[in-house]
Amino acid sequence: MRLKSPFTLLLILLSLVSVGQISITFPMEKAVFQRSKNNNATISIAGNYTSNISSVEARFINAQNNQVIIDWITFTTYINGGIFNGSVSNVPGGWYILEVRAKLGSNVVGNATLNRVGVGEVFLIAGQSNAQGLEGNQGEVGANDERVLSHNEVSWYDAGAGQCDKKTPNYPSFTQIFSNGSTRSYLSKTSFNPWCYGKLGDNLVTRLAVPVVFFNASAYNTTSYNWKESSDNQPTQNFFSQSQFSYCNNVGVPYSGLERIINYYASIFGVRAILWHQGETDNNANTSTSNYYSNINYVINKTRSELGNIPWVISRTSVNNKYANGGAGNPNYNIINAQNTIINSNNKIYPGPSTDDILGSYRSDEVHFYGAGLVELANRWDAALSNDFFNDATPITAKSFPQITVSCHSSSELRLAAPSGYNSYKWVRIDTGNEDYEDATEATSQFIDRTSGTYRCYVSDSQGNITFTQAVQVQNVSSQCSCVGITNCSAVTYLSDKEACSSANGWGPVEMDKSNGENGAGDGTTLKIRGTSYSKGIGVHANSTIIYNLNNNFGRFISSIGIDDEVANASEGATVIFKVYKDNILSYTSATLNKSSSVVKINIDVIGVNELKLEVNEAGDNNFADHADWANARLHCVDTQAPSAPTSLVESQLSQNCVTLNWNASTDNMEVEKYNIYQDGALVGSVEAPITTYKITGLRQLNYYTFIVKAVDFSGNISNQSNLLEVVTLQNLIINNSNKIINKGQSSSLLAFGCFGGTVMWSNGSTTNPLTVSPTDTTIYSVTCKVGDCTSIATRDTVKVIPDCKTLYVLVKNKDNYSGASTSLIFNASQTISATNIISSSAKVNYNATKSIILLPGFGANNGTVFNAKIAGCPSVPSTPSSSADNLEVNPIIETKLRASKKLTQ
Repeated sequence: MRLKSPFTLLLILLSLVSVGQISITFPMEKAVFQRSKNNNATISIAGNYTSNISSVEARFINAQNNQVIIDWITFTTYINGGIFNGSVSNVPGGWYILEVRAKLGSNVVGNATLNRVGVGEVFLIAGQSNAQGLEGNQGEVGANDERVLSHNEVSWYDAGAGQCDKKTPNYPSFTQIFSNGSTRSYLSKTSFNPWCYGKLGDNLVTRLAVPVVFFNASAYNTTSYNWKESSDNQPTQNFFSQSQFSYCNNVGVPYSGLERIINYYASIFGVRAILWHQGETDNNANTSTSNYYSNINYVINKTRSELGNIPWVISRTSVNNKYANGGAGNPNYNIINAQNTIINSNNKIYPGPSTDDILGSYRSDEVHFYGAGLVELANRWDAALSNDFFNDATPITAKSFPQITVSCHSSSELRLAAPSGYNSYKWVRIDTGNEDYEDATEATSQFIDRTSGTYRCYVSDSQGNITFTQAVQVQNVSSQCSCVGITNCSAVTYLSDKEACSSANGWGPVEMDKSNGENGAGDGTTLKIRGTSYSKGIGVHANSTIIYNLNNNFGRFISSIGIDDEVANASEGATVIFKVYKDNILSYTSATLNKSSSVVKINIDVIGVNELKLEVNEAGDNNFADHADWANARLHCVDTQAPSAPTSLVESQLSQNCVTLNWNASTDNMEVEKYNIYQDGALVGSVEAPITTYKITGLRQLNYYTFIVKAVDFSGNISNQSNLLEVVTLQNLIINNSNKIINKGQSSSLLAFGCFGGTVMWSNGSTTNPLTVSPTDTTIYSVTCKVGDCTSIATRDTVKVIPDCKTLYVLVKNKDNYSGASTSLIFNASQTISATNIISSSAKVNYNATKSIILLPGFGANNGTVFNAKIAGCPSVPSTPSSSADNLEVNPIIETKLRASKKLTQ
């Protein structure tokens, strides 16, 4: 079901200024996000729109000098149902005007501005009354700089219940820390007074040039025992009110206040450090060094279990009577020594100010600072928070802003969905006055289905850290949800089997499971792209638009796209561009496709997508023949299940340098997309399913290889491997040459060994094996083995043809040895034959030379050979060996017995 009219789903307007057709609902005015050690932060932005938009952009302008720091950048990851959200990364530390603008295509259709938002420093405060601040006028000063801020509320003591509460603060709103004598800021959650923090903030802003925020969770009269015991939700006694068996009459206090600002403010905005000022009551209680150290160290570790390794800054303080010791106060060195021992920069625990010497008129009574004493306290905190501290203390950055989605649940209900993965969900209905976390609960599910109202969801992780979504107003549902859409996913869903929420076509109606055809309905034919037919799909004509409502139920959109073959012979046009939109955001654009373009296969993530829009646009040459196909257009469910492993992997057509692999297909709960082939553990190729064969080329002869295959589905899930296939390639061919040297007119038989299951291919084109040749000149023959369409490396051998008459022959040992009964050779030289070779094994050899035949040491003619040496001129016609009766049969010549060369001369 499609949200047909973006005008009808609005977001509640929260602390913002908007112009045109959009508004900003997060962040709130003057919100400050903790910067990283790299001096930047990611800022989430959310809002609403009241007319059709396709993108939203943001820019950040320095509020001090109007310099653009980040120029217009598209940040939206979700636009649907009247809401948008996303984030901008790497926003540097600073104080900004945030401008947001909506666009429809390239046109700006709406603007909104947040006057101030910052990236800077966020501090949490804990301890006792000299950290909390007293009620009323304490001579404190507010901040002069608008960049020193807090949430101006106190949620601590419940007078009606007579106890301190453990509530989560209200929805954050920020104001400058102020004091004008009669009224003053509260520092949420427990502070009734700006105390020293307005001045400290001014100091830090001046030095760091970034905004600063303070949240307070201190509690008066508390000992280290109170903090430790309450952190375990145990009863803990008020030292000054022994009747209060549980501090402030509520188990879990005072630690619960610190826990709430960690879980809430630090989770939403991040935090640099916890500023700890406490010890005066432990002086009264005479707490030992070891006990104080143990108690505070326990609390530090407890806070770090809540959110992460939060840095701490520990003040050194213990004086609770400025009049003691003649006005020198009563420092307790057990406490001071424990505080110094806790400090360990390697454990991200840093030294705060020492305050026991701030005495006299700087305190209003025995223990509490006043007037100039608060200024002095601020200056000492400023000195403690040195540049070295900021360089070393790694902050906790804000948790991700939970991005809500909107869809139609039925024709009368909208579904508002918070993201999955949280431990708990709490929906509140804002239009009835329930804006805050502690207000009445509307629902505790991940999503709610409503016909009206304005809602926000507070989400919590397993540590209790709380963040919240933007607010969404539900109204005019029936006009928005007239199309129900696809309400569930259980298998592969073909879009041609589902009713679209709307469709428009450039020629006739959109056709389901047929090509577009002509102007009538149902007049198309089989969908076909580049000769491939498809039984399922959608046939359209540019310009066309089809919209489906997915109701956030699916994981992938898959299709093969291209020009239909029915216009292959069209004389004009047939060029188109395919586009896919997810919730009105362009997600895919094809290249310009024409009649000759190959099929393009697309696989697009649609997890969390409500509206899927498919467009085909003409490509600038009119749309005369622009028949286009969304072939096999289908949806897959969100899928984390891997396919089954391929089985029965075997080889076929094995050769010297190739092998073909075959296997049985895998199965999958959706569809197998492809098979990956691995050679010796490395990916070497893929084939698209349902193909289950693959040829490996480029192998080396007589080499060992291993192969496996894995199936991959369209969601990227990969199966286990197939069986391991071990392969040894064949050795290259070997040629047996019956006569490597011949006279003209003689022949040789070449036999190639090693071509198993293939065809022998000789260089002369013959496939006969053996191959008989009678060359007239010395010739090199090569042979390959062709198995399928794979041909081995060639093996070569030479048949040498003795010339009819050479001037000189020099026949040398080994190279020119001749043997075998089939050897019958004649060497004719017009001058000389010189020989050191050996003739053996019944070979028949004639040497004829006009001038001389020289048989040098090393020459041999073994028993059984026929050797004839004759001083004679070259014949005018090719000679043939004489009969054995006419040849001189010689005994072997033993080289060691030859004292000089035998020379036959004429």
